[in-house]
Amino acid sequence: MHRIIAIACHLTVALTAFICAIATAGAQEIERAPKVQADLISRVTHILPGQPFEIGLRQIIEPKWHTYWKNPGDSGEPTRISWELPDGFSASDIAWPIPEAIPVGPLTNYGYSDQVILPVTITPPAALPAGPVTLTATATWLVCEKICIPESAKLSLTLPVSTDKTTAPSEFEQIFDMAQRSRPIAIDWPVSAQFGSDLRLDVDAPDLSTERITKVEFFPAEWGFIDHAAPQPLEWRRQGGFTLKLKPGELVADHINKNIEGILVVTENIGEGTARNGFNLTAQIQAAAPVIGTTEQETAAVDGISGITIWHAIVFAILGGIILNAMPCVLPILSLKIMSLAQHSGADAHRGGIAYLAGVMASFAILAAILILLRSLGASLGWGFQFQSPAFVLAMIALFFALGLSMSGVFDIGGSVVGFGEKLTRRSGLSGSFFTGMLATIAATPCTAPYMGAAIGYAFVRSDIETFVVLMALGLGFAAPIVLLSFADAARRMLPKPGPWMETLKQALAFPLYATVAWLAWVLSQQSGSDGVLAIGIVLTGVALAAWIIGRPMAELRIRLGLAATILIGTGLLLPGLLRAPPDIPPSNSTAVDMDGAERFSLDAVEQHRRDGRPVFVNLTAAWCISCKVNERVALSTDGFRAALHTHNIVYLKGDWTNRNDEIAAVLRSFGRAGVPLYLLYPPDTTKQPLVLPQILTEATVIQYFASLSGTTSGPQSTGE
Repeated sequence: MHRIIAIACHLTVALTAFICAIATAGAQEIERAPKVQADLISRVTHILPGQPFEIGLRQIIEPKWHTYWKNPGDSGEPTRISWELPDGFSASDIAWPIPEAIPVGPLTNYGYSDQVILPVTITPPAALPAGPVTLTATATWLVCEKICIPESAKLSLTLPVSTDKTTAPSEFEQIFDMAQRSRPIAIDWPVSAQFGSDLRLDVDAPDLSTERITKVEFFPAEWGFIDHAAPQPLEWRRQGGFTLKLKPGELVADHINKNIEGILVVTENIGEGTARNGFNLTAQIQAAAPVIGTTEQETAAVDGISGITIWHAIVFAILGGIILNAMPCVLPILSLKIMSLAQHSGADAHRGGIAYLAGVMASFAILAAILILLRSLGASLGWGFQFQSPAFVLAMIALFFALGLSMSGVFDIGGSVVGFGEKLTRRSGLSGSFFTGMLATIAATPCTAPYMGAAIGYAFVRSDIETFVVLMALGLGFAAPIVLLSFADAARRMLPKPGPWMETLKQALAFPLYATVAWLAWVLSQQSGSDGVLAIGIVLTGVALAAWIIGRPMAELRIRLGLAATILIGTGLLLPGLLRAPPDIPPSNSTAVDMDGAERFSLDAVEQHRRDGRPVFVNLTAAWCISCKVNERVALSTDGFRAALHTHNIVYLKGDWTNRNDEIAAVLRSFGRAGVPLYLLYPPDTTKQPLVLPQILTEATVIQYFASLSGTTSGPQSTGE
């Protein structure tokens, strides 16, 4: 019995293996069945020496399957042809026919279905002996439906050489004529490309019959210029022509002042059906004029301007630089300089103002040079980029803490670096003014001011020379108030007279610097966590000890300085490993809500909420941006703000740019901005562009924008904080 069972088991196993082998072979046979039938065809029957002629790779594609255009879209691979030609023959690139957009789930591909001819021009040599010529090509392609299958074929075509210098059309002439009509042609329409919140193609075509055109599409020649799956809204212009609005792709921001190429496909109603005509398009991408909403005056200043020029940017930079002096990050430093001017008169004050101007301009020149260099290396930067580095923030903590200790009287080297203390020599005074200008510039970079957004946004997407000029104009405006005060003898005489009170004021002004240290410490804790807090403690202890040693008259100054330097170097050696480099945080689709009720920002989250029919308010901020934090305190964390969100059913998203974030950087560039804050209000209609709110906010301003979006005449009443 056991023997019979064993034999039966063996037979069962063998039979099962046999059935599996047959099934596997059948499956492989089905899988290997080609989805594309390919061959080479010729427009002519004979080759004429030296006369170019067309041959084509013909692909007959199974129903529901497709191959790809030269830009396959969101996925895929284009068809490629590798030629093996006789000596003296050459082959052109493929003359690609107009593709079709093929939606695949959330993606869109560009390609061909059913049948396509990919024409290539072959040029024979002028001296060609009689006899047949064989042209051989290896073609590779990807064919897709629900799955994608790479296929290839080695094809050949043999044609005789004409002996009587005549040739005739082949049987495939009509096929080639149809392929010819499906190729894009050149146009002489003026075309411009503007990149802002979207990528706009403006086409001047006054002779175009708008009544018969049902659709206009743009197919970019390269990946990365547009979101292929996004709608392409069409707007006809009164003066003739149209505007096509495209959702920008990942590479547009890196191609400002460079060309975008592709095919403009116009679908026209011809009575019996529709016809698709393609036109080759090339346009230089220009940065669009940013939507400015910082103040009513600023909006009025650029109203009616189709694009910001270098002259507008210079004026905005100077005005923004002047206003930047009133920002909270700069006031502690400027207070010191103003009190310093009170001690001087005449030529000394004038020279001090010039030295301050030189310090500011030198700092802005260095900043511009660093920006240009890093941009040339492919870095994505914005205004205040240095504060995204924990090491830089820690260095600023040490510097401001040391200045505070000096002003508090812990140590003093021949007078304070900013002009207080004992009477300095002329050289020391000028050096102090120069250093104050540099320090004020450093303190100003986390802040933005009205008019600055347009100017800096323009500078960061233009040529290196324009970037440098605009930043220097910003520095000129920033230095102007102090320089004018240094030359305004009458105004300086209105300042309090020097006296013992100035030492008390000097010590009192140390506390804003300590407050700056506390703020920077919080910034660093956001960037590097508990390790960053430990690094702060080590640095503050080392700086305090060094300052105490310098201020103790226990030995010669050079000995005290050497000991202090040794302590600071030893402190620095304890820091490696505690400061994490700013991570490149990927966009998150997380809906985690912070204490202000804001969800985490991402473009996907914005689009999802808009598809759900809800408007979206976006706050792009950073821990080191004082203007951002002031706005959040006075306007975006009040009961009135939260009530307005609820009343108008608005989703609140917050994007944190404290550390480097490429998605936020791209959004800033798309709106012509180089730094935070940026406040956007997206309507639920996905075809409409967002409103850009002012950079300086009040609760009433935000509520007014919310009310205007929903079409009401007034928003909810402010309830304060």
